[in-house]
Amino acid sequence: MMQKDSGLPAYVGDVHPNCDYFHGQIPYAKGVHLYQVSRANRALPELDDGTGHTYKHAPDLAWYHGRFYIQYLTNPVHEHGGAGVSVLVSSEDGKHWKDHRISFPEYWIPPCEVTDGKGRHHVFDGSVPAFMHQRMGFYHAENDVMLISGFYGWSPEMWMTNWDCYGIGRVVRRLYPDGSLGEIYFVHVNWQGGWSREQLKYPWFEESRDAELVAACRELLSNPLAVQQWAEEHGDGDPMIRVKHPEGGTYQAFCWYHRSDKEVVGLWKHSFVSASHDGGETWEKPVKSPSLVMSGQKIWGCRTGDGRFALVYDPTLETQHRFPLCVVTSEDGLSFDHMLLVHGEVPPIRYAGFCKDLGPQYMRGICEGMPRPDEALYLTYSVNKEDIWFARVPVPVRGGEEEEVKEEGFTEQVLQNWNLYQPFWAKIRAGEDGRLFLEDREPFDYARLVRLLPASARIEVRVRLCVEELKEGKSFQVELCSRKHQTAVRILFREGGILNQRTVCELGLGSWKPGEEMELCIRADCSRFVYTVTLDKRSVTDGRGRQMEFPFMAALNEIGEISFRTGEARYLANLEQNPDNLPGEPLEGECLKTGARVWISELTGRPF
Repeated sequence: MMQKDSGLPAYVGDVHPNCDYFHGQIPYAKGVHLYQVSRANRALPELDDGTGHTYKHAPDLAWYHGRFYIQYLTNPVHEHGGAGVSVLVSSEDGKHWKDHRISFPEYWIPPCEVTDGKGRHHVFDGSVPAFMHQRMGFYHAENDVMLISGFYGWSPEMWMTNWDCYGIGRVVRRLYPDGSLGEIYFVHVNWQGGWSREQLKYPWFEESRDAELVAACRELLSNPLAVQQWAEEHGDGDPMIRVKHPEGGTYQAFCWYHRSDKEVVGLWKHSFVSASHDGGETWEKPVKSPSLVMSGQKIWGCRTGDGRFALVYDPTLETQHRFPLCVVTSEDGLSFDHMLLVHGEVPPIRYAGFCKDLGPQYMRGICEGMPRPDEALYLTYSVNKEDIWFARVPVPVRGGEEEEVKEEGFTEQVLQNWNLYQPFWAKIRAGEDGRLFLEDREPFDYARLVRLLPASARIEVRVRLCVEELKEGKSFQVELCSRKHQTAVRILFREGGILNQRTVCELGLGSWKPGEEMELCIRADCSRFVYTVTLDKRSVTDGRGRQMEFPFMAALNEIGEISFRTGEARYLANLEQNPDNLPGEPLEGECLKTGARVWISELTGRPF
């Protein structure tokens, strides 16, 4: 394990995920809110971003004049294939994302001939589409100009990236404070691919009449840290690239953070790290930090709003199984510890495609030096290279709950104590009347709320709730789990007013009526691995009137969380699932026929 005195970042903790589970059995970071930004939909593109594309990846995040912005790239079906575009979407609060629009449109290479840096001659007849493949999407200049950026390239084979000799060049346009977009310009041409300014479809940035945009582009080109993110795309021959790739390999997806004015830490895929002592002008040779377990799914590092540091990555060695998404923190930017879970859900891939890896991946935060709304850690990433997500992680990052839980009257402030998972077709909100609502129309996923509890061997939880609607296969499930998400108690509300509990199998517990509020009380005892249930202050009893004790689903030493979920428990993805063997046809059920609507008005949880 790399130690602190090496001057390079290392993970010094002893917690590692069990990747047989998509959550890795890693405890939650408290209060993380997850929102789906874009949900691939080939059948009904108007319910998504309008493209109908089912490959979505590589998002980047910015905050500018009171709004969040995410730009991500999309292709029709596959990575490195088809006429790809980039999409820009915005949100005032990070919860509700709208105004999806194409920021960089299809680019069909005009008829021309080029000879790349390796002497290969390429002839284009106007029928070859380019696609986007950028590592960064935003740059905020000192004059308050926000540039959005993308990289056009092509590939002779789908398994080849559009970098180096197959790249065309980098484009930019201005994002104005009101959210409107300026004209598209090329800011850098990939001469190693054989391209020159004369062969480009968009004008050169210096031809713009917008003097502020020209100044911002020149600043970007002179910023060594920003342009180091272009390393794979523009290649080692470009003098702007300070850190060159090793012979026979690459340093990919660069990000960085400052430890002081001149001390900079650099991070790449595949556990590579380095340090600069002059603000990013020169670098030590990157080396592997083996304690930072990862493969090809990126890492994000930054200084957090409390003056500490965070690394966000998937601590798995398998590049096709990119889960769970975790965060580790540090006081000095070198020794990282306290691994906690950020995103621990992996819904099924709905559409097959080349190089679609499982799980949350390619995470980016708000880049160093960019404006930000508050001290929280904000992230964006893709899931299954199919959907785009946004996360808010409270700062300081911490796990567990020390206090008894007593919540009556849910507000947005109270909701900050909960962990929230909200797909695009499911909504979680605190109502004006103090109730907490879950409304779900998602056929392949669910809405989920988790409240951390004081970890206890004997615990009582009471919840007042109302199931207003369940249809088309939806259920509502309440679970008591360990901090590693192993389930001890599962109560299931099913269609038709059926109320079950899961012990050695699923057995009847009682009934529920749509629209009727009820109180559910569970007392769980880990010393004997049993629990009791009270419904509306009446104990569930046997035929002789005696209170029944039900066995746990699994023997646990403590209970540390309560989960509310509008769907069945899932056990995929796991390490045995192969995303290359998915069916060619999409999964059925894209028409919002399913439904669940539930609200919660009170929750208490205390040891007894």
